[in-house]
Amino acid sequence: MSASPHKLRLTLGLGFLAFIIAGSLLLLAWLRQREREESNRLFQALAQADAEFVRKMTLPRSQKLASDLEQLLGMRIEFREAGKAPLGGEDRLIIRLDDKTDMIFTRPPVASSLSLRDPATLNAFIAFWLVSALVGWLLVRERLKRAQSERLAMLGRVATSLAHDIKNPLASIQLHAQLMTPQNDEDRQAVKLIENESEVITGLVNQWLHLANPLPPRLVKLDVTECIRGVVRNMEAQARHAGVEIQMDLPSPAWIMGDAQRLAQAVRNLVINAIQAMPQGGRLRLEGRIAGEKLELMFADAGVGFSDEALARGAELFFTEKEGGMGVGLNIVSSVVAAHGGEILFQNDPKGGALISVMLPLLPS
Repeated sequence: MSASPHKLRLTLGLGFLAFIIAGSLLLLAWLRQREREESNRLFQALAQADAEFVRKMTLPRSQKLASDLEQLLGMRIEFREAGKAPLGGEDRLIIRLDDKTDMIFTRPPVASSLSLRDPATLNAFIAFWLVSALVGWLLVRERLKRAQSERLAMLGRVATSLAHDIKNPLASIQLHAQLMTPQNDEDRQAVKLIENESEVITGLVNQWLHLANPLPPRLVKLDVTECIRGVVRNMEAQARHAGVEIQMDLPSPAWIMGDAQRLAQAVRNLVINAIQAMPQGGRLRLEGRIAGEKLELMFADAGVGFSDEALARGAELFFTEKEGGMGVGLNIVSSVVAAHGGEILFQNDPKGGALISVMLPLLPS
């Protein structure tokens, strides 16, 4: 399996940082080379102009003239017999004045004047950093999308295989449960439990299939409050077994355009997460209120709340801090809410525990 998105971001981030450092050093070297070339050009131009000036002078080419020119130009100047001057170099230039005399210009070592205080240098680095950041962001985004596609493709193959292997025996279990004739209340409760748990397994299979091949929801007019109450009724036995009390305070009715099956799966995931967050038992508050044209649903548990990393990464696919968790539940909740034109917010309740808020658009009254 490929690396997790978090590790992939870290790897790509470190690689991008190394690229920025190497690129900045290369840019600095290039700017210094350009600076050196410009300094050489000015040195040669100044020496040529000064030599041309001396050619036209009738003054003797003496040490005094050389000293005067040194003070004026800020470089060492010598007159020597033609052909007997030392070899030239980057900091020394030899110009033939006539058949008898060479004029030698020697400048002091050139120190780089590059500094981020210089507007031109600073602008060059800022431009490089901005372009690099844009290119890096595009590359990282593309690499993450490709990694996500690879993971979803693998998930699709696994989900399809599991769905085929699970649905056939599950359909047989459901059929036999429906054919059973309960003799007393205990039998009826057992049959009901089998049917409810079978529906949970069906929902889990559909959840994986949805991840592998997400389809748009089938929107119909429905009372989302009644949908939520139905989910909670089916999960009461599981909640009681875990020592969790579910308290509901929901407005009724609350009409929306929604897919009952998808919304039920999202609510089931949120309730399961809340139950698992309270291994010693506790209270799950499920409250709703109408805010303008939206319904705000709040799921508040009494667990330890979200960690800083969990809050930062939200509903990221395959991210989980639960032992044995797959990191798909909240991602599906988020995708279902988004498909219904809603929003979801993860935060910690100031009173303790996790608080998840879901906003869904209501139908006009």
